[in-house]
Formats: sequence, C-alpha cells, structure tokens
Amino acid sequence: MLEGFNHSPRISRKVRAIDDNNIKLTSLKKFHQHLDLIFEDGKRKCFYCGENIADSEISVDHVIPWSYMFSDDLWNLVYCHKGENSEKSNRLPSEEDITRLEVRNKLLLDRMQNNNKDYDQLQIAVEKDYVKKFWISFKG
Repeated sequence: MLEGFNHSPRISRKVRAIDDNNIKLTSLKKFHQHLDLIFEDGKRKCFYCGENIADSEISVDHVIPWSYMFSDDLWNLVYCHKGENSEKSNRLPSEEDITRLEVRNKLLLDRMQNNNKDYDQLQIAVEKDYVKKFWISFKG
C-alpha cells in the first residue's frame, strides 16, 4: 500500500528499519564494477565537475541523498571527488544533475550485461523514471 503512494522501492522495509533504528550505511565498493563501465578510457570522472579522479580522491555519492531514501541503488550512485561529496552533504541535486543522471543511467544500462539483479533494478528504474519521480517527491 505504501508503494502505491510513494514510489520508493522497498519502502515498507525502510519504514520498519527506521522504527527499529536499524538503518546503516553499507560499503558501496560492490558498485564500482558497474560504475566503471561508464568510462571507456578507464579514467574515472567526477559526475559533478567532469574532471578525472585520482584513486585516493574517489568517492561514491548518492545523487539523491541517502538520508532521503535510506537505500543504495545503482541508479542513484555516481563517482565524485571526496571533497565534492562532503560539500554536497544532504542537499538535493539540481534539475541539471537529475537530467545528467537519467542520461547516465541509460548509458550504463546499455553497457551492462543483462544477467544480474543490478541490471534488472536499473532497467526498472529507467523504465519507471525513478530519478525524476523521487527528486520531485523529495523536492516537494
């Protein structure tokens, strides 16, 4: 029923976890294999500034902040500089960032192998326009 009003995936589990004070950030390293598919030259670039990122400066950022979604979904994760991630903090992204994320998700979907759950989840997110829907619902 909750998901009929709020398009957030697995929202009932998130609500239960909040009630249990059980929500925790997890390592996002498992997403590197997919995020790396965007960069044909092997050089990781910052989603926000477009510059190359040194390995010591790389961070994975939730474009729509984790505190809004309590979820680590590939469609919402990008590489950026550690400093930019810290500076962005809990602010919602601009419409320009949302549009670039939508384009990035379509490119990533094209480059991924159609044989795992991350692909399936990304495909659903693109088809159901999660990026725009969540951004609009959190923006108010």
